[in-house]
Amino acid sequence: AHLKGMFKRIPSAPPGIVAFDAEGKITDSDYKTILVPAVDAAIKEHGKARILIRFGPEFETYTAHAMLDDAVFGTAHYTAFERIAMVTDIGWLANSMRFFAPLIPGKMRVFPLASQDEAMAWTAA
Repeated sequence: AHLKGMFKRIPSAPPGIVAFDAEGKITDSDYKTILVPAVDAAIKEHGKARILIRFGPEFETYTAHAMLDDAVFGTAHYTAFERIAMVTDIGWLANSMRFFAPLIPGKMRVFPLASQDEAMAWTAA
């Protein structure tokens, strides 16, 4: 069964951390209605954004449009990212994140699912 895609807030995140669980098939509108406003609000409040996104077993895929949004979103907020943690055991996602890491001015790290607490601590550090 296909899950409707969404970014679900991770309630245990410390203040100032934008933390979401990506589930199902992530689309363009998931970015525009959930992730982008949350990051914009964090930047407005703190001047920078610290982001943690978990891609667990509930994650299925991105639509092509959402991936494009991801790239556009990244460039629009280019200097505002302080730390980005990706928590996943999905190889292609981790690899694409590592590929883009040098292009992003903030610190970026990929953590395995088992290390979500460590990832949250690093994002908040």
